[in-house]
Amino acid sequence: MKTVFMINQELNVGDRVKLLYMDGETYIEPGTEGTVVKSFELFGTKQYGVEWDNGSKLGLIADSDAWKKIEPKKLDEAFNEDPFYQNIDTFKFFKMKFFQEFLKKLRECGVTNMFGAAPYLYMGRQRMEVDFNYNNVESYVCDDVLDMADKAQSEMINGVIKYMNENNKEIEIEKVNRNVQKFATSIVVLYINLY
Repeated sequence: MKTVFMINQELNVGDRVKLLYMDGETYIEPGTEGTVVKSFELFGTKQYGVEWDNGSKLGLIADSDAWKKIEPKKLDEAFNEDPFYQNIDTFKFFKMKFFQEFLKKLRECGVTNMFGAAPYLYMGRQRMEVDFNYNNVESYVCDDVLDMADKAQSEMINGVIKYMNENNKEIEIEKVNRNVQKFATSIVVLYINLY
């Protein structure tokens, strides 16, 4: 039986939560855990006050942050089945909100199925236009994908460079390319599991 993992679940005071992504914040690392101390809505957006285990008290905003509610563990539960824990670097170094939107539009465009989507994250607009013309694909959604293509390519490269720098890996073009492909696949797998 496949376990379903959900992000941004509704939280209550006292719930434990694990940060997956916080927009614009660099001193709360993805993977940090905390306890919800307040729940409220502001301007139609759900927000939570959290006391993080690292001492921070930054809140979560449903429209821009990503989290996972920590459920009490059963003794026989296997951690290695959880795609979030397996792919924490993907959340840490890549803008998953952007890639979620990009992959959603790519799926609507219909040029590929999700199992073949990884190369579209890094091929860029020029190469993508050739692919779209070859496959005779035209729609306003595909135009949106083309408009986002160079940013997707840039975000992939920047995320890989950050990952390699933090892990003291030598920046060589072959290694960057290999990691871009690896993380593009991870992003697509997470997208398929989450959405």
